[in-house]
Amino acid sequence: MEPKSEEAISSPGARDQVVKILHGQWKANLPGLTRILRNESTARFDRIVKIIRDPRDQAISSFLYNFYGMAANGNASDEQLQEMIELVRAKEQSPQAISFATLCAEVNRIMRWKGYSSRWLLTESGLVANRDYWNYLISFQECGYLLKYETFMQGELMGLESYLHVQLSPKRDVGEFTRTRRSASWGNWREFFTPEDVELLRPLSEDLLNEMGYPDWRLQPVNRLNPEHFSEYLMKLLGEARRR
Repeated sequence: MEPKSEEAISSPGARDQVVKILHGQWKANLPGLTRILRNESTARFDRIVKIIRDPRDQAISSFLYNFYGMAANGNASDEQLQEMIELVRAKEQSPQAISFATLCAEVNRIMRWKGYSSRWLLTESGLVANRDYWNYLISFQECGYLLKYETFMQGELMGLESYLHVQLSPKRDVGEFTRTRRSASWGNWREFFTPEDVELLRPLSEDLLNEMGYPDWRLQPVNRLNPEHFSEYLMKLLGEARRR
């Protein structure tokens, strides 16, 4: 689960396993990741699946899951966390009144950070499928199978099953990593983003999204956001972080 070195993957007892690797955690060792993808490392894989997800959904997920890290690592006080949760609740109550850009700017202020923004999340953060990640993937077109997160979650598995030579279960249970499961859906950005977000972010990422196969920017405004996928999810994350 998210090893950060070739040694961790090649350690004794690591045979016959499925390994999840995050590109953003290997920025300092891309040659090592390249060796793994080309099966030139000591760790060899029968199959390699390269996963992409709509960066707009991924940016929202990253924004929310960051609360877990802030709580678990003690990087934010209880007061700071509570203030940010109240911001998310205000967004739930009036989705179109608070943009994603504003939410990020407020977190930037509360945490006394510099540079944290919706622009940064979508274009530079290693936690989101940005230009660096996409360029890296397409440089290995001959290696592995390219899978869209959305395709997998919709149960459209024939292509993946054919590549893996395995029939996959329809279950999406993630066991001990249940905290990472928020909505298990896609297209959340259509309800979450505002026209101001589209005006800001589209010029920055439209070319990339077109290349990745996500060309549509239509919003689907709602009167309320589901708290289960936002503030209640955050409370669960904070509860688990505090029990660590």
